[in-house]
Parts: sequence; C-alpha cells; structure tokens
Amino acid sequence: MALAVTLGHAADGSRGFQLDLDIDTAVHDAFDAENLRARVSWVERQPSFELRADGLRLPEPVGRIRDLHLSCPRVDLTTARLACAQARLSATAPGWHLDAAMLAFDWDRSAGRVHFSLPWPGLFQGRGRVAGAIEAAGVRVDLDLAGIDLHALIRSGLMPAELPVTVESGLAALSGQIDTRTRVPAVRTNLALSGLTFTDDAGLRAGEAVAVEGSLRHGGDGSEIQLRFTDGAVFFDPWFLDFAEVGPVDASVSGLRFGPAEMGTKDLHAVSAQLTLGDHAEVHGADLRYAGGKLEQGDIAWEGHRLDVVGEWLAQPLLAGTVLGRTRFQGEARGALSVADGRPRAAWAHWQAFGMKDEGGRFALEGSVGQLDWRDDKAGADSRIFAAAGEIYGLPVGAFDARLRLEPRGFVLLEPLFIPVLDGGPSVDTLQVTVGPDGPEVEFDGGLRAMSLELLTEALGWPRFAGKLAGIIPRVFYDTDGLRVDGRLLVQVFDGEAVFSGLRIRDLFGVAPVLEVSADIRRLELELLTRAFDFGRVEGRLSGRVDDLMLVDWQLQRMRLVLNTPLDDPGRRRISQRAVENLTAIGGGIEGALSMVFLRLFEDFAYRQLGFSCALDGEVCVAAGVADLPDGSFVLVQGGGLPRIEVIGHNRRVDWPELVRRLNAIREGPPPVVQ
Repeated sequence: MALAVTLGHAADGSRGFQLDLDIDTAVHDAFDAENLRARVSWVERQPSFELRADGLRLPEPVGRIRDLHLSCPRVDLTTARLACAQARLSATAPGWHLDAAMLAFDWDRSAGRVHFSLPWPGLFQGRGRVAGAIEAAGVRVDLDLAGIDLHALIRSGLMPAELPVTVESGLAALSGQIDTRTRVPAVRTNLALSGLTFTDDAGLRAGEAVAVEGSLRHGGDGSEIQLRFTDGAVFFDPWFLDFAEVGPVDASVSGLRFGPAEMGTKDLHAVSAQLTLGDHAEVHGADLRYAGGKLEQGDIAWEGHRLDVVGEWLAQPLLAGTVLGRTRFQGEARGALSVADGRPRAAWAHWQAFGMKDEGGRFALEGSVGQLDWRDDKAGADSRIFAAAGEIYGLPVGAFDARLRLEPRGFVLLEPLFIPVLDGGPSVDTLQVTVGPDGPEVEFDGGLRAMSLELLTEALGWPRFAGKLAGIIPRVFYDTDGLRVDGRLLVQVFDGEAVFSGLRIRDLFGVAPVLEVSADIRRLELELLTRAFDFGRVEGRLSGRVDDLMLVDWQLQRMRLVLNTPLDDPGRRRISQRAVENLTAIGGGIEGALSMVFLRLFEDFAYRQLGFSCALDGEVCVAAGVADLPDGSFVLVQGGGLPRIEVIGHNRRVDWPELVRRLNAIREGPPPVVQ
C-alpha cells in the first residue's frame, strides 16, 4: 500500500490538499478489489474523490467488474458516512459496459452499507431506473425497467441459463426487487414481454409476436410463477395456439422447488399448478413431482367447458394419425387423475351433452352423458355411457345405454346391451375384457338381431333388395392382429342365404381398415338378384363360396370366388335376351344355334347351367366358367333346349376395376342394343 499527501494551491488560487492511496488488494465482507487507487481532494472545504480499480468482485448477481472508474465532484463526508449525489461511473463486465453513467450513492461506514441509485444507462436499448443497497450479507436491487431488447440481452450472455430456443426479437419490461441478503435469495418481480419471436433448430418450437404478462416470486417457500399469454401465436409440437383467437392462456405454479438432476433432467416439485385456456378449459394440479422425464406423483383435476374449442386446439393435434385424429367434439366434461410412483393410480371422468363426429364420415355420436371411474388397486364405482343417437359408416344408430364397471386391467359389462342400427343391431349379453401381458382377453356372448337388408342397402346407397342380416357371435378375440369373430353371420337374401365365417377386422377406424372373411352362398334366387341390380331377368338358383376375401379401406383387394347353378337343383332355368346382351357387353361372346342378328327375336332362352369363378389379386381377376373350351375360352352360360344359346368368355385375365365399371354402367344406363 502506498500513501501520498500533497498540500498547495489550486489553479484558481484556492487552498486545499490531495490524498492519493494505492492498495494492491482490498478484501472486505462486501467486496474484493484489485489494484485499488483512490484520490481524495479538499478544495475550499469541499471534498471530492476519484476511485479506480482494475477489478472489483461484488455479491451475485452483479459478480466481477473490471476497469472501474468512479468519480464524484462534490462529496458529503462525515465521520460516519460518505455520500455523493452526482457521481459518474464507468465499468465493464461480461455483456455490458458503462461509460460515465450517472450515479448517486451513500456509504454508511458504521453500518457497512452502501445505498445506490442510478438511471438505467441504456444497456440493451432499455430505459428506467435501478436502486439498491450493498452490504456484507449481500445485495438488494430494485428495478423499474422498460424497452429491454431481448435479443441483445440474450446475446450478451447475462442470462442465468441457456435457453432451448433462439429469441429473434422482443421487448421486455421488468419491475421488482432482487435481494441476496437472506439465507435464500428473494425475488419479487413483474414481467411483461411484447413482440416475442423465437424458434428452435428442429422447428418443433416457435413463437411469433407473443405478448406475455406475469410475475415471479422466490423465497424460502420456493418459487411462484404467474404468466398470461394474451397475443401472438406459439407452436410447441404438436400444438399450435393463436392467443387472439383462442383467448388468453393463464399458467401459474406455486411452491416450485428444484431437486437434484435425474437422468439428465431436473427434479421438480410444486405445491400447486394451474393452466387455463380462455373460458374453455382449465387444469389444476396439486403436490406435483416431475423427475426422470415423467410425472412421478400428483393429483390433477381438469374441466372442459367448450369441448369444441378444446378438441380443435388441443385434442386433434395430439390425436393426429389415430382413429380420432379427424374428430370434432362438443359438450362439457370434467375429471381427475392421480399419479404415484410414476404410475396412474385412479381416474374418473363425467361428461354431458357430449358429441363427436368424424370428418371422414366414419362415425358420430350425439347427446352422450355418462361417467367412468377407474382405480389401480380395485374395481371402480359403476360407470355408464349413454348416447341419444349416432352413426357408423352412414348407418344410423339409435339410443343405447351401457352399464359397466372398470377394473384395474379391463372392464366388465353389468347389463345386456343392445345398440339399435336401422331395425336391428348388435346385442351383447356378456362382455368382459382383461388386458394381460400377451394382449387383451375377451369373454363375449352376443349376436346380431335381424336387420332389414332393404333398409341397409338403401342407407348404404346400394341397389335395394329384400332380406335379413342376422347372426350369433359366441366369441370375440382382440389382439395386435385386430378383431376376430368366432361364429357365423347369417344373411338371408334373395330367398337364399349367405353364411359368413372367419371374420377379422384390423384398424377398423384407421386410415385403411382391413376386413377378411369367407362365406358359403346357398340357393340365391337369380330372378330376385337380377331384378335388384336391373341386369335383365335370370331364373334359377345360385350357390357357391367365396374364400380369402379381403377389403382394404372397403375396396376389394383379394378373393377366391366360385358361383354356379347346381345341376341337381330343380326348378325353371331361363335367361332373358337383355341379360344375355348385358353379359356380352361386359366381355362375353355369343355362340350357338342363333346368330347375333336373330338374338333380338327371342325374349328369353333356356339354359342348362351358368357360373363364374374369379381368383382376384389386386386389380387382376383370373376368370373361369362352368366349362373350359379347347381354345382357352370358357363357358359362362351353357345352353339347354331350343332356341339354344351359349355365352362364352374369351379373356381369362380380367381388369377388375374395368369389369366393375361396366357393371355399374349397365345398372345405371340404358340397356345395350344388339344389332
């Protein structure tokens, strides 16, 4: 340490003296200084001073300052205090620099405390005022700032933690107090952000022109954070929210504490948390703990006042790519979830006036009310699902009321259930589902009450024909391969029947449902069949079988079909001129005792047998008839009696979509004319 004292006259003739003090290192409870130099002058009883230091370390959050230069032209000096109202301060620290900034301070030497106040020196284009106190126990800083350029602030490196996004623009206003003098630093601040625009490298998080107001309180009881988003839009994969359209979003958390890191993520505890989406929905959480990348414990209650809004903004993005990904919701609902040891332990939900409608027209539900109750350790209270009406693939569904009980690993139906579809529908006498390690196990007893095919075909937009659809389903299997039905479905149609078996459905409400089935076809009355499809009259009975039938997205992709009129089946067998003409129009030829010129002279013809088989794979059908001919052609209609006629097929590899197109043209257009 060096000390120098100079006595003399100032340039204007006034008397005074100057004291210079050089200190290599100064250590104090409140600060550490490197190469500290001080100059104190008295001129005409008015003291002034100048202080320089190569480095100065203050308590956080100020930290280390270098190239410190503090000057005061008029010092208020007593034995107990040193104060200056018009000081100038220059200093440099990581991320900021002061150049002769105005400063007022008051050093109470007996108390070891320095009070300070200064206008905000324009750092990061901001404005406002900073005041506070420095003492051995720490620092108190009072802030009242506005117009802070967030991009410049973050680029300075002064942020306490690295942000997961890149802030491109935005302004901040901050007021409040930071106090490090207590055992746990205390923070009480109010924050307002405007024009906030940010993004991340992966494009999974972004915001544009976001406006946020909020507050932060931190102390011995943890942290309390409140935020309100009022303008702009954000995208956090998979959600996009436009605050001006959806309404303000409020988020708050209290009693927030940080524990040790686990698996690279923070261990967070919160006494309570709340999220509100405008007037449409809210979520409350209590006793929350988040660790290892998941919720370890907590009680969560939620309420949706407008499920149409909640569904559009929150549910649909989350459900994208699933069965419900294109579903519109409506109604009200509320519920709760309890989590312990990282696992759900209990949940319940109530809803009313609930409805949903698939945008693709696959299903719909209206006027639903009900409740579900599930527990991890025992059966829940009785649950109920009621719906006033619905729709599935265009078929109207009537009111139904399902009573069930949720169990820890499944559910059981408490009462028989009937779901009206047209004038019939599925009935369920018993149903119990248990989810095991190898997938769900299903105990089922039910069937399909007789349904009018006339109503069914009309609803589906098919040609109308009479008959009944009914069946008994003794067992249903559901696993990763989809839904399998152990039983037979009986379709009574055209005075005959078709018995379906081996039914399997995969991804029923997905993008491309897959249905597989086989069927026995028994004694269909051809006159009723051809009349329904307006093909021309054919009399006789038709039997056969279809195996390995597959529909993908309800479009036929594969089958092995064999249809014919059994030779031993009694009855009249006639085919009309129009039916012959239509067979010819879709690809057959005519041979026999009559030429094409004279075909139109006869209304109908006797035949011995007719039949058709098709091995379909994709869009190619390998066709055959009731007999093969030496030239590779095949007989579709084998004549019998006079006048005799035979219909011959010449092309065994048939373009299936073209064949279907021709059949539709025959049904919808005028009959062909044979010339």
